[in-house]
Amino acid sequence: MYQSHWNTLFRQILYIIMEIIVPDSMADVTVKQYRDLSNIDLKQDTTEWMSESIAILCNIDSVIVNKLTLNELDRIAVVINKVTDPEQNNQELQKKIDYKGKRYGFHPNLSKLTVGEFADLESYCNGGYFENLNEIIGILYRPIVTEGGDFYTIEDYDAVVLPNYWDDLKMDVVLGATNFFLSIAETLTTDLVNYSKADQAQT
Repeated sequence: MYQSHWNTLFRQILYIIMEIIVPDSMADVTVKQYRDLSNIDLKQDTTEWMSESIAILCNIDSVIVNKLTLNELDRIAVVINKVTDPEQNNQELQKKIDYKGKRYGFHPNLSKLTVGEFADLESYCNGGYFENLNEIIGILYRPIVTEGGDFYTIEDYDAVVLPNYWDDLKMDVVLGATNFFLSIAETLTTDLVNYSKADQAQT
């Protein structure tokens, strides 16, 4: 009798928790959660993979996940699959963001990236997107110095890395920024090579 009452109460509490924290878009997923999700070393869409995904994305202990019924797991899995769908990667660029009490701006003119900025971005991207996500964001978004309407300037690049600083940033912001950068990175590389060749020809 007591055990049955406890199980019923536990499930009622569990439903309340799930209603609050189950993400339904990349705007609800942090950098840390996304990185942890990418590090799951299991075949995707298996029950074990889904269980770990739910624990990470819903920010709950695996003990609670293991107490779910298969029907409950499937219901949550529908939402999780929506979040992890590759189509969710297509996010809009957010030029200005507020984060940890500061206002940050996306690099206002990627065609004017310094050699140091571009070299570090290229190195971090080649070294592993998930492993270096914190560093990549730190180059693309920097504190705003002056702002007026759509116009703004950002701090100069100093190559300082702040470990795990961006872990709480939402992934819709990150994906919008990195997709925008990667979409023009090839053009920037070509322009840089052509500029280098032209400079060498003049010397």
